[in-house]
Amino acid sequence: MLAQDELNSVKTLGIVVLRPHQTSAVGRLRSAINEFGGALLCDQVGMGKTFVALALSEVAPVAVVAPAVLRDMWIRAAESTARTIQFVSTESLSRRHRTFGLDPHATSNGGLLIVDEAHHFRNPSTKRYDALAELAANRDVLLLSATPIHNRRRDLGALLAIFLGSRAEELTAAEHARVVVRREGTFPGEYGLPAIEPPQFRELSHDDDVPRLLLALPPPLPPREAGDGGVLLTQSLVRQWASSDAAIHRALVRRLQRAVALTAALESGTYPSMSELSAWAAGDDCVQLAFSEMVAQRSELTDHLVATVRSHADAVSALLQRIKLRPGRDIETANTIRSIRRDHGGLSVVAFSQYADTVDALFKLLAPDGHVASLSGRGAHVFGGRISRADAIARFAPEAAGASRPHWSEAVTLLLTTDLLSEGVNLQDAAVVVHLDMPWTPARMEQRLGRVARMGSRHECVFSYVVRPPASAETLIGVERVLREKMAASGIVVDQFQSLTCLADDLGPDEINSPRIAEETRAILEGWLKAAEFTCLTNSPVSATLCGEFNGFLALCLIGARHQLVAGDDNGISLEPMRILRLMRLRDFRESANDLGRVSSAGELITRHFEGLALTDARHGAQSTTSPSHRSALHRIGTITSRSRPHERARIASLAARARSSLLSRMGAHAERRLEILASASMTDENWMHRVAELGHSGAIQPQTVDVKAILVLRGDKKL
Repeated sequence: MLAQDELNSVKTLGIVVLRPHQTSAVGRLRSAINEFGGALLCDQVGMGKTFVALALSEVAPVAVVAPAVLRDMWIRAAESTARTIQFVSTESLSRRHRTFGLDPHATSNGGLLIVDEAHHFRNPSTKRYDALAELAANRDVLLLSATPIHNRRRDLGALLAIFLGSRAEELTAAEHARVVVRREGTFPGEYGLPAIEPPQFRELSHDDDVPRLLLALPPPLPPREAGDGGVLLTQSLVRQWASSDAAIHRALVRRLQRAVALTAALESGTYPSMSELSAWAAGDDCVQLAFSEMVAQRSELTDHLVATVRSHADAVSALLQRIKLRPGRDIETANTIRSIRRDHGGLSVVAFSQYADTVDALFKLLAPDGHVASLSGRGAHVFGGRISRADAIARFAPEAAGASRPHWSEAVTLLLTTDLLSEGVNLQDAAVVVHLDMPWTPARMEQRLGRVARMGSRHECVFSYVVRPPASAETLIGVERVLREKMAASGIVVDQFQSLTCLADDLGPDEINSPRIAEETRAILEGWLKAAEFTCLTNSPVSATLCGEFNGFLALCLIGARHQLVAGDDNGISLEPMRILRLMRLRDFRESANDLGRVSSAGELITRHFEGLALTDARHGAQSTTSPSHRSALHRIGTITSRSRPHERARIASLAARARSSLLSRMGAHAERRLEILASASMTDENWMHRVAELGHSGAIQPQTVDVKAILVLRGDKKL
């Protein structure tokens, strides 16, 4: 933990000056990494998490895992902070034959692993998760994500399990508040962030017949072994219709192209799989067929399937004709964007969509207005033609990109883009965000807003607009309902999303948000320390007594190298953050003469409590209680030791001690999965214990001393 004067000072890394909230985060994260072997920093988007991470990377080797699109950003940040990093792309961890591209000595000798946009690893069943868990073995881990929970609360547990293993599911509220650091700008200008105005919705006209016809589409014939995609297909089509006419039109054209390919294959006696179907190259208006006999397996059951494909294709063709005859809704969307630009004259606007087709269509309509660019996976364009991605960003946000301001004729003040730019890109030259459609997760909308609402913005306020899905589409796909549910699930880490405050009215206060509780607790404690003008806490314990309604105490303890607030009364001790905060919020107390007897009793109660915890950990091991595989392995070690022959006991006992120490050390997801494999492996007992002894992290769980630094006694008639 950093000293208080260091927390309040400005720290310089290379040419970068850290703000006080960043320096504070460095100290808290170091403490968490020392205790847990890792930490999660999920500060609000735009608060400078990258430089906090690099400030922690004082000792090489340092590896950074992040989406490939962020490679240049991380390299520039490392150069500006005089740090050396090795970069591994998130995408590379998903490949079947992957190489980390790291110095093998660095990989085996530990160091720090920084994982940016860590929410991409929230699914433990993926190849990329397994690869990251392997890469994290024997390393300290720092996860970075402003939006760690996208769908459900277990997303957070999966992330923490990368370095905590099964212990992640058993963290107490106090431990959760220590391992996760989250700060959010509540007031305009706090942490150097601009104020964020509540989002405004824009309604568009729509044709209710289109979703009805989408629901009436005959189910498609899926590729062989692809399952029944009918329901998901319909839902996807409705979402594309809600985005734009162009998106649904192109989606239906692609459906027709696939139908042509499937029909050709079936008529030749083959039924292709998904991968085999990709041999057909689809263009804008045609399908180039491969020789189906060469790319797909023959089947004798294809004749009756042709009718299914043709029925679906005929319905799609009819719907395409229906859409061509309706007025252009995309023109209405373009006019809405023009209106927003007029209302914010002089401010740059970035408009996000999930679909490249929507971006392309709106660009064609808006490009003649001037100073407009589009950017998607298909490339970047201005009215004069194709340009590079870097050039498009530099023309739109030259200050954020570190580029010279473009000539007026080349400047871009409206950027239409897909969610390709929703992560890791600085666009704070802009002040207006438009959501052209609503994605499945509030996290995505928050990431979009975070490209603009960042430290370093020269704007006092940031504005946002949401093009609401047509009412019929909202009824079918339940976009806002899903967003509400996912906002509630995210409440254990983040407050309500800035982009969707209008949806959060009925969510109510969320007192299980441990990071938020920790921040309020820290703020109150810092206020007390300033008011009391404490110069040091060397003469322990500092004590005081207040009289009022409740009877109990609040204590500040030094546990090992970590400070911990403790609440209690005559019935016991509590480390539960909300109970501590409720006590600190109390105001109905008056100063009284110091009750040294109660101070002494409180100190003894605290000492007995932590001595009991230490005894429990020594007997059972903090890690051993977290999973059946640990308990089973410990039992097997005991069995092997008890049945060893007299002349082997000394050697077996030494090996057993190493194996137990490994099991009781920090063990991440990769080590735990190897332990599960060892449970059924065929090998001798000694070889098995050797393998177990190699699993644990070098930082074993150590017993910690407890020193009571300060006690505040509350004397009253009621229990806490």
